[in-house]
Amino acid sequence: MPTPGRPAALTRRLAPSLALLAAVALSVLFAGVMLGLATSRPWLGLSLSPVPPVAKAEEDGALWLIEAEGPAARAGVPSAAARVLSVAGAGGAVTLNGADLIEEPDALPSYAAMTEYFARQDRIAALMGGPVEPGPVELGPIELGLAEPGEDGAEAAAPPALYRITPEARRPLTSLPVAFWMQIGVGLAGFWIGVWIWALRRGDWAARFLALAGAGLMISAFPAAVYSTRELALPDPLFRALSSLNATGSLTFGVGMIGLFLIYPRRLVRDRFLLLPALVLGLWRLADALEWASGPALGRHLAILTAMLVIVVLVALQFRATKGDPRDRAALAWLGLAVIVGAGTFVATVILPVALGIDALLSQGQAFLFFLLIYGGVALGVARYRLFQLDDWAFRILFYVVGVLLLLVLDALLIVTVIDERAPAFALSLLVVGLVWLPLRDMLARLVLRRTDPVQGALFRQVMDVALTPPGRDQRARWGALLEGLFHPLTLTPQEDAVHSALTDEGGGLVVGGAGGLPGYRLEYAGQGRKLFAPADVTLVDELRAMLTNALESRAAYEKGVAEERLRIARDIHDNIGVQLMGALHSHEVRRKDQLIRETLTDLRDIVNNASNPDLSFEELLADLRAQISEHVFAAGVRMDWRAEGGDAVILPLAKAHTLRSVVREAVQNALKHADPGLVRIVIRLGADMIDVRVEDDGKGFDVANEHRGNGLENMRARITSLGGQFSLVSGAAGTRIEAQFPYEAGRVR
Repeated sequence: MPTPGRPAALTRRLAPSLALLAAVALSVLFAGVMLGLATSRPWLGLSLSPVPPVAKAEEDGALWLIEAEGPAARAGVPSAAARVLSVAGAGGAVTLNGADLIEEPDALPSYAAMTEYFARQDRIAALMGGPVEPGPVELGPIELGLAEPGEDGAEAAAPPALYRITPEARRPLTSLPVAFWMQIGVGLAGFWIGVWIWALRRGDWAARFLALAGAGLMISAFPAAVYSTRELALPDPLFRALSSLNATGSLTFGVGMIGLFLIYPRRLVRDRFLLLPALVLGLWRLADALEWASGPALGRHLAILTAMLVIVVLVALQFRATKGDPRDRAALAWLGLAVIVGAGTFVATVILPVALGIDALLSQGQAFLFFLLIYGGVALGVARYRLFQLDDWAFRILFYVVGVLLLLVLDALLIVTVIDERAPAFALSLLVVGLVWLPLRDMLARLVLRRTDPVQGALFRQVMDVALTPPGRDQRARWGALLEGLFHPLTLTPQEDAVHSALTDEGGGLVVGGAGGLPGYRLEYAGQGRKLFAPADVTLVDELRAMLTNALESRAAYEKGVAEERLRIARDIHDNIGVQLMGALHSHEVRRKDQLIRETLTDLRDIVNNASNPDLSFEELLADLRAQISEHVFAAGVRMDWRAEGGDAVILPLAKAHTLRSVVREAVQNALKHADPGLVRIVIRLGADMIDVRVEDDGKGFDVANEHRGNGLENMRARITSLGGQFSLVSGAAGTRIEAQFPYEAGRVR
């Protein structure tokens, strides 16, 4: 059932959406008006530029044809580069130059020069057939004069070529350059972001100033998109209005940004002073409109530069005001980074080159993108996005931006002072920046960030210290000390129910989940309250938890294995060794007693070597045997050739395994001891019911008939013979070969 308060609540929920939709509709309508103005002029189909396609110092100030399409192409105008000399129509003719296509008329030295420029633009626009005053469009042929190059690339000495072009009534959308759409896009994006933040936080003055700055950005960018991408000329009233609107938008942007930094993230002034920027810049704009200043440099440019300087000063004041508050400092660091990247790059690519007397490195349309960087950064800071990892990636961005700025500035200085051509100057600038600036990165990172990455080896040792500490309070204390030493938080509180690691309070806190039975912890403010926690910290503590859990589990498994091994040895000694020793003790036959003792010693070795199972797989036996033999062979500096064939899945009885091990061990030991070989070859084949063993070396042989046979050879022969097998020994100058063959019972197959 509806309640009286529900309509109001519904209105509050819908209001942000409605406000945002209304702003989007308004901005799209504004963009549509600008689009209509950009396409309302007659179109000749010419792509013109004040910059020659190739460097020609003698042609500075000329207007150049880059490409011809549409009406110009139909009139036969070539697309090859040519100097545009004049344009003529029913009202007369005008000689053209590169200044006719400058992007910004306020770059002229005086208001009188601007008035003269607007009048010249008005005359050219009239010649192109479009009405200066409202009325019907009367289009007639336009005569275009070109100085075409000759066959050798130089301009022909003949009179200029004249082309009669009949313009189209409107400029098509497809002819608008990328710079037009870039400026429209920047204006829309800035305005939408500002209104979006304001709609969500309508009572916040910071959001209001942000929305105002977004509106100023749109008001500045939209008119610039029209007149900076014109084909050739605009009527005087339209051009004046667009230029004035651009100047108003620029200062509106400045008012919004100054107001924002006056109160965000800390309020620096009282409320009554918030109107001061609007009052000062508004009066400055009025003086510019009434032409009270000496020229646009004072009336417009100085106002914009002053606003930017005030913004930088306010950022510095905010940085001081946020000392001791890592959350506000993080938001401010984002804003400062955005201002440095956006404004600094704009100054380096547009303002600085002009001040040095060379062309701007970027067009105005491209430079507007840097203001979008500023605005996007401000929006993220005001909206309080999770500004984690700010120190690290902010420095990386700033490092590369400064590197680019140094490259551009050095390139400009070299062109002005030493090198005339751009390519060698740029190459030298790139080399200097690469050799000087890039190596400074690590040093600057240490000075600016004042932090070092944890040493993985030290962390591993600390984790192992925790894992190897006896369970109890000491182990808990060491785990807490590890976290304390790693992050230096203001507070560290045990949190028994913590299962997963996570950030809290927008980076103000870090919850560390428990590990291997140890409790979790909650940490507040890293670096003794000077920093926020970052997602990388969550990743780090999760790695530490995984490492600690694995170490604790490994320790538990080791202790369990030790207990099981002790139990097995005790059981085997009781069941086997004791019985055999008792048999030897009660045996009256000396040889039988000796045999039982030898077997007991063998079984004892097997027990120690984890031979608890009565049977061994052929694969496991060979792996263990090869490891033992190779260690002795390689220690003696002898090469080994090991070959094993068949029966990987066959289970060998323990007696057969003992025989195989004994033959191989004794044969190899004899070769290493007496033959001084360079190579020992061991071949083991497992047949259906027989085991074949061959051990041979390339060392010094001996006379089998005359040589005294040691106990080792006799023991091998006796062991093989007792199993019903065959034993042979061959020795000579080429080396010694021992072969043994004995049967085995069919074992179980896995």
